Amino acid sequence: MPSANPARNAPSDSEAAVVARVLRLDSFFPEFTGDQCAKIFPRSGVGVYEPNELVIEQGESGRDLFVLLDGSVSVTLSMGSAGAEVARLGPEALLGEMALLRDGFRTASAMALVPTRAFRLMFEDMGYILQNNPELAAHLQGLAKQRDS
Repeated sequence: MPSANPARNAPSDSEAAVVARVLRLDSFFPEFTGDQCAKIFPRSGVGVYEPNELVIEQGESGRDLFVLLDGSVSVTLSMGSAGAEVARLGPEALLGEMALLRDGFRTASAMALVPTRAFRLMFEDMGYILQNNPELAAHLQGLAKQRDS
């Protein structure tokens, strides 16, 4: 089971820039600093995941998004007793969009392969951004469709 609440720290300015780029926040914030990120997403933050630690687990409930800042994860899909790796993701990849856009249950597991840092964007912090950023909503839907096939 993934860590319920890995230690979360406020993002640095360079980490905030990655979050802004991945979440397509440029039109809102031409320069997105760590302080702005912490104010806009007060419940969210940077977590550290050790090798073989689950970031998300298939079947668990959750709608938080993860932006990988560094490191890499293996994404696996289990069907009964069989499982297979379906992707390896690295820096600036998004995790968790399938559960966000669907029923709130994780459709795959993601395990850190090396020490990995990720910005965990809590669902409670996303409402305003998703409502006011149709480009991000379309981007997330496109990712979900791509990963669904």
